[in-house]
Amino acid sequence: MKNYRYLDHTADLGIEVHGKTLEKLFANIGIAIFDTQVSGELRDKENLNIVLSNDSREELFMDWCRELLYNFSVKGFIPKKYRISIKDLSLQALLLGDKLNLKRHSIKTEIKNVTYHDLEICKINDLYRARVIFDV
Repeated sequence: MKNYRYLDHTADLGIEVHGKTLEKLFANIGIAIFDTQVSGELRDKENLNIVLSNDSREELFMDWCRELLYNFSVKGFIPKKYRISIKDLSLQALLLGDKLNLKRHSIKTEIKNVTYHDLEICKINDLYRARVIFDV
């Protein structure tokens, strides 16, 4: 079962993502981003370390999305496995994944950037939920 769903949005791409922890929430938005952008077999032979901190959960989430998009756009990095730790609005992540290879991967939808439009992160009972809109 997917931990995200697409939201109806007229021009851009809306995604709602769920997770039992903030770490799972952040991993699940990464999965949603790359399920949307790329198809094909992913290997986990490359790794990428990411360290971020910010003043709010929302800003940390935005920075995370930007970092994922940047590393895909500039380095061709596609995460397959996410090892994330979040404490006191600081994130440390080790991502295992693949480099874009057009012999094995195809681009489905290009996500250009994440927006603040309708951004929402909340906890309902024991589940975190985020809603975010991306420019495509």
